[in-house]
Amino acid sequence: MSSLMEKIRPEVSIIIVNYNTKEMLLKCISTVFQFCKTPFEIILIDNNSTDNSIEAVKSLFSEVITIENKYNAGFPKANNQGIQIARGNYILLLNPDTELLTDSISELINYLKNNSDVHLLAPQLLNTDLSIQYSIQQFVTVKEIIAETFFLHHLYKGRKSYFKNDITKPINVEALSGAFMLMHKNVINKVGMLDEDLFWTEDMEFCYRAYRNNLKTVYYPNTSIIHHGSVSGKKNLNIMISNQILSKITFFKKNHSNMSFQAVKFFRLLHIQSRILLFKILSIVANNSYKEKELAYKFTLVQFNNGKY
Repeated sequence: MSSLMEKIRPEVSIIIVNYNTKEMLLKCISTVFQFCKTPFEIILIDNNSTDNSIEAVKSLFSEVITIENKYNAGFPKANNQGIQIARGNYILLLNPDTELLTDSISELINYLKNNSDVHLLAPQLLNTDLSIQYSIQQFVTVKEIIAETFFLHHLYKGRKSYFKNDITKPINVEALSGAFMLMHKNVINKVGMLDEDLFWTEDMEFCYRAYRNNLKTVYYPNTSIIHHGSVSGKKNLNIMISNQILSKITFFKKNHSNMSFQAVKFFRLLHIQSRILLFKILSIVANNSYKEKELAYKFTLVQFNNGKY
């Protein structure tokens, strides 16, 4: 199989970034081999996992191209490493906590071939229980940041706004989830690589740059994959919360006016401080399960004060 893959130029390069998600990673790769009929290569970038992920992949899937980082390089940088060596006409950024159910990859590539005005494409994502995942969103705004600070984000249109009605046909959207993002390789030439200063909003920021370059982004609900959701992030609450909060500051710093940036910076700080107080109170009157969140927001405050955005 390995020699055969080397002889056939891949139509699509499937880039997977892994950090300690061994079991799901193996399941993800196995479903690609099971279902995908389009010539492909898998490029696996491992961010210094300690769960023997890379050894298991090498043992079971010798065809997979591997890059082994000696430290956790983060999601954007690791994806960029894969993009740099990709040989396919199409690039697929695929999370390790996903599973194919059918040959979604070939169906989506055919859609891109038949719709030359579409540049970024993603299927319907399903949760582990096969319910629909809110995987498409609008670009974050200052109003949304303010609403979230005061626990009013449920009133503000966001991820769920596209799902007010059943989506039964492809629709234009602003931003896709990086769990599964397919594009022609030429998109990289127009938009550039993923922003390595971001983590958690790098997919939205990439779509934002595509939007500014008049490239169309489409959500295609006619085929589905399972996305179990942020497995590696949940293992470190400090990193997950700090990245969620601070990456949005970076997004505005790089893509919007200084006034918007300063407003977001102010309300993110207020957000952090209010959550520290809230979870401190809850940890006292309820139980210790809130203490971890309090400490995570305190960690985020230190990162904020050190300008880690």
